[in-house]
Amino acid sequence: MTSQKIVSRDAAAAQVRTWHAEGQRVVFTNGCFDIVHLGHIDYLEKARALGDKLVLGLNTDASVSCIKGPLRPVVNEQARARLMAALQFVDLVTLFGEPTPLELIETLRPDVLVKGDDYTVATIVGADFVLGNGGRVETIALVPGYSTSSLIQKIVEAYG
Repeated sequence: MTSQKIVSRDAAAAQVRTWHAEGQRVVFTNGCFDIVHLGHIDYLEKARALGDKLVLGLNTDASVSCIKGPLRPVVNEQARARLMAALQFVDLVTLFGEPTPLELIETLRPDVLVKGDDYTVATIVGADFVLGNGGRVETIALVPGYSTSSLIQKIVEAYG
């Protein structure tokens, strides 16, 4: 069941410790993932290829609203979490409501931290922590023309 891949922060930390003890490389990324599209799929598949397991930190509804505005998210956090968990290359999903994922990154201690190439290593939250613990920070090229905001704009223009 995909819902079994959606876990609390404490359960995610325990699972990551188990994977580390087994010698597996854990990749972490985070985001809102509101209205899943090709860009998300491509990004997450490439992120997973950087290690053995992929943990996704998913913004709560309240944090998405703070970041994206009061009309977002379009899809609620339970549905977004299930959609992300349904992806074969996502091993765990855990929600976070803080303004940044730093606390979650510090708790999970991933081997690889990943964001899109609209970030630089210098601007990725948690990069210093991961690098300081011997990990890697990677950016992944985004698929041009795919963003949730642009999809919403197309829908508004087409259907008013």
